[in-house]
Amino acid sequence: MIADILHKVAGMDNEDSKYYPRPSLAGPDRCIRQMVFWGMGIERQPLPGRAVVIFNDSSFHEDLTGDWIRKSAYQLHSEQMKVDIGEKYGIHLEGSIDGIITDLTEKDIHYEHKGINHFTFQKYWAGEIPQDYIAQTCLYNLGLKQVNPDIDTSILLIKNKNTSQYLEFIILYGEGDNAIIVERTNSQGEKIEMGEVIPSITDEAFKKFGQVKECIDKKTLPKRQYDIDNWHCEYCGRNQVCWKEYEKEFQELKTDEMLPNEVADMVRYSKELAGHRLDMEKEEKELKGKIKDTMKDAGIREGRAGEYLCALQLRKRESLDKSLIPLNVIANATKVSQFEQLNIRKIKEANHASS
Repeated sequence: MIADILHKVAGMDNEDSKYYPRPSLAGPDRCIRQMVFWGMGIERQPLPGRAVVIFNDSSFHEDLTGDWIRKSAYQLHSEQMKVDIGEKYGIHLEGSIDGIITDLTEKDIHYEHKGINHFTFQKYWAGEIPQDYIAQTCLYNLGLKQVNPDIDTSILLIKNKNTSQYLEFIILYGEGDNAIIVERTNSQGEKIEMGEVIPSITDEAFKKFGQVKECIDKKTLPKRQYDIDNWHCEYCGRNQVCWKEYEKEFQELKTDEMLPNEVADMVRYSKELAGHRLDMEKEEKELKGKIKDTMKDAGIREGRAGEYLCALQLRKRESLDKSLIPLNVIANATKVSQFEQLNIRKIKEANHASS
């Protein structure tokens, strides 16, 4: 009665907001070309209702986390306090912080909360740095310093919306516009010292917004930041207009040009790696075949080999017999997507093929 309509309702409430420079767009991973399209008023494709629901529940998770913090010995206050970050390169930024935490020593620490999916959470715990979140956090810290110059530490607390696990980054921001990612800690208390330094973090953010403004004013587009088959493009609501003329652009790229010597070195190394990989894959396949034959000859489906357990499993593979499907159904269900592929051959092989 309700389950089948909620995503449809969410899809109806799906108007594109107006572009303006804001800290949440400041990081290097956010596609600058997408921001220019947005600023030019190019409408994006509507998000599916389910995606709207997923994105919309982050504030709910933030509220839940805030309730848990307030039950601890830490004080959470100044939630959604507005800060004036300042002006640079003709761009003025302001925003609202998630809050300030006062610890047991009465020290004030800037607090930012993010709710993300399980896959991205795992990447961050494995060591990938959440560049955009850290840029946003440091911009807020810069604004906070206008109110309290002593606040130099931020906590970026990230919640796994699938498992309710937490991941915390401690960030020092200050001298030289540097962000120092001191450490990261997860819900199990596992702590990893990092010491990663991101220089000129807020300056780069202001520059990026300045570049967006310049492109919008001059009605020009920056280069594409990602390849056509990158997930950033696949999930972008403006990917169709962005890649609309790419086949024509691709055909206009130069051919029969001399590439730098370092490219030749990279090609040689790539071919060497490919050769080793193919040899190893072939050897692995042969070894697995011998193991399988030995087990079957002995009538064994599962057995021990030293410290290993070897087991034969019978699996099923599903496939579609297209000869049984009407051609119009196949045509309607076929999705065509473009991607770029690099082919490398020795010059004599290429000349022989063309003769």
